[in-house]
Amino acid sequence: MIFIILFSIGMVIFFLLSRKRITEADLEVRDTQIKAQKDVMSATLVTQEKERQRIARDLHDEISAKLNVIAMNTNMLKEESLSLEEREMLISRIETATGKTLENARKIAHNLLPPVLEKFGLCAALTEVVKSIKGNKINIHFSCDWNEEQLNPDSQLHVYRVIQELLNNTIKYAQSDKVSIVLHEEDHYRLITYSDNGIGFQDNAQIGLGTSNISSRVDLLNGTYHLETSDGNGVIYTFKFPKT
Repeated sequence: MIFIILFSIGMVIFFLLSRKRITEADLEVRDTQIKAQKDVMSATLVTQEKERQRIARDLHDEISAKLNVIAMNTNMLKEESLSLEEREMLISRIETATGKTLENARKIAHNLLPPVLEKFGLCAALTEVVKSIKGNKINIHFSCDWNEEQLNPDSQLHVYRVIQELLNNTIKYAQSDKVSIVLHEEDHYRLITYSDNGIGFQDNAQIGLGTSNISSRVDLLNGTYHLETSDGNGVIYTFKFPKT
């Protein structure tokens, strides 16, 4: 009888301890998930803030400055003492500044949402980007066989920005003359392979600086990526996004 009582007490204690361990494990998993979500949100906010700062700089440098020139020359036209030649010169300056302002405004709007992406989809937009870069003495191999009808506009824009960022990094820092960009699909995933033959990353600090914006966009798409690189051996990025 005593044995049965002791055994029962032991079972109860074992059950309570096991339940405590499970509860602690569940809490740890939940804390990890919450931390990961906070990290994604933080990275997203950083990316958005950088984008706002870039737009503000573009508006200040490319638009406001030229509008000030237009305003100044317009006020000078009010001077009654101006000769015909001086008036024509001022009008020419105003026309030139106006043309450049319109051109820069179109560029800023294009960067916010490329018209080709909006009208024709991701593959067409990336094709345009590749064509615009080929003049920089970089040989680019590009292929895209994604089913774009299954991708919402926000997802397409995030992928577009990721590849745009990769190309910008290659052009600015990699000293590369060959790039390969391949978008293809498997049963349940969309994949991207991006590689160049540049100088690669020398250390983890460089990797962090070069991939922070990319990481936040990949997280927003519930994707993952892997980077292979070493000093002098270029980069190979492999991205994997679930089909939803």
